[in-house]
Order: sequence, then C-alpha cells, then structure tokens
Amino acid sequence: MRKRKDNSWKLGLFVIVSIGVFLATVYFIGKSQNLFGETFHLQAKFKNVSGLRIGNNVLLSGIKIGTIKEIDFVSDSTVIVNMIIRSAVQQYIKTDALVTIGSDGLMGDKVLMISPGTNSMEVVKDNSMILSEQAIGIESLMTGLKKSIDNAEIVTKQLSEFSYKINNSTGALSKVLTDAEFSKSIDRTMQNLETGTSEFVVFTKKMNNKDGSLSKLMTDSIYANSIKKTLLSFEKSAADINVFTAKLNNENGIVSKLLTDEKMAKSLDTTLMNLQTGTKRLNEIEEAIKRSFLFRGNFRRHEKAKAQKKEQLEKQSNNKFNKQK
Repeated sequence: MRKRKDNSWKLGLFVIVSIGVFLATVYFIGKSQNLFGETFHLQAKFKNVSGLRIGNNVLLSGIKIGTIKEIDFVSDSTVIVNMIIRSAVQQYIKTDALVTIGSDGLMGDKVLMISPGTNSMEVVKDNSMILSEQAIGIESLMTGLKKSIDNAEIVTKQLSEFSYKINNSTGALSKVLTDAEFSKSIDRTMQNLETGTSEFVVFTKKMNNKDGSLSKLMTDSIYANSIKKTLLSFEKSAADINVFTAKLNNENGIVSKLLTDEKMAKSLDTTLMNLQTGTKRLNEIEEAIKRSFLFRGNFRRHEKAKAQKKEQLEKQSNNKFNKQK
C-alpha cells in the first residue's frame, strides 16, 4: 500500500510538470503567433516570396510586430501573403507603407520588413493591402557576383596581355618606356612645345600691349577706319577692273576686234608691213643724202660735233669718279 502511494505521488508530480510544460509551450507559441493579444491583418502581393514560410516574423523598423499567417497563390505569377500584426503598432503603419522580403541575418530565415510610411498619411485598417517591393535575393546577388568575377577575370587577362605587349613588342608605348632614343625624341618634342608656348605667351603680351600695332589694329578706331578705307579702295579698284574686263569682252570694242576679227587683224598686219617698208625706204634715202657731195660736209660736221660731245661726257664722268676716290 505504501508503495502504491509513492508511485501515485510521482505520477501526480509528472502530470503537473507535464501540464505546466504544455501550458508554457502553448503560451509561448500563442505569444509568438499573437494568439492571446489584440491583432489585425495586413496583406501584400509578391511575384516571388523567395523561400518565405508561414510563421516567419514580420518586422517594423527592425522590431518584431507579428508573424506570417498564410501564403496563397493569386495567379501563376502572383503570391499573396497574409500577416497577423499586434494592434498596438497599427497607429505607426500608414497606407503608403512598404513591405519587402529580407533575411534574419546573412543565412537566417526569411522575414517581412515593413517601413512605416509618411506621417501625414492615414493609418492602415484591418485586412488592408499594402505596397510591396521585390527584394534582391541571394540568387540574384550570386548571379551578379559571378558576373563581376567573370568581368574581373577578363580585365585581368587583358591587363596581362597589355603588360606582355609593353615588355616584348616594338609599339609606341613600349618605345616610350624602354627606348632611350625615343625618349630623347619625346624630350625634344616637349622642349619645342615649351618654346612654342613661351613664344605664344610673348605674342599674347604683345597683343595685349595697348601701344602695339596689333592691339591698335584690333581696338583703335582710327586704324579701323583706315583699314575700312583701304578695303573700300580695293573694292572700287575691283569694280573698275570688272568694267575694264567687260569692255574688253565687248564684241564691238577695238580690243575685241583685234583679238577676234580676222579682217581687222589682216588690216593691222598690212599697216605694220607698210610702216616697216616706209621706214626702210627712209633709211635708204638718208644714206643716199649722206653720200651726196652737196650734203656730205654738213653730215661730217654733224658727226664731228656728236663725237666731241660724247668725248666731253666721258671726261666729265671720269672726273666725278676720280673725285669720289
């Protein structure tokens, strides 16, 4: 009998402890699932929930405010998530609030993160649909990381090829880095550029000098008027030349007839031949007169006077030359 009492005591203690554990479990589960407090529901639509599960936490500004109650398909490309939220935080969630899918740590469970929204907006109501934003998942990050690694590999390969070409080729860049003569040529080029720059500075100073000709040419109104008059004179001369050219090109003009009229040209040739013949005959008559005994003495005196005059001119020229010495 005593033994049965001892066993009954142990059994009763076990039952009490079991009930306590059960009640504690129910309490903590109910608390985590908001089963015992006042709650309200929010909904959001996603194209991809990225591994989100029922029971995962809902955070507001990093603080847990609820859990995920349901996840259902609306269509083949849209999923609706139903959240159960503590009523105490309802006043902080506005109608323009935004919900995204995040992770509880780097490799932790998925969570829903709600940003409160604008203070001037209205507070959400029970079963309100709030805006959602598709978060960047680990898969997208890994894909982007893989692309970055591939690009880095390509860049590294190109840099390796570039370094090889610099060290082994005869290109311009390789010459710049290794060829002494090429470097000297570049030095000379830089010196020439420096000299040219210095000369340009001097030229600029001369241009800025108020007393310089170029400065006066650019700023002095007198110089400008003079240049204007010169240009007008050139313009007038060009107009006169155009008029003269037009007269030359006139078919009825003398010059045009001389150049184009065959009859006029033949007449001019005949006139020139007659003049040449007449001149020749005059020379013959002059020679005949010189040989005539009637005029011979007169021509001799004329020749003698001409010779004396020439001799006097030569003497005067010699005297001037001697004086200069």
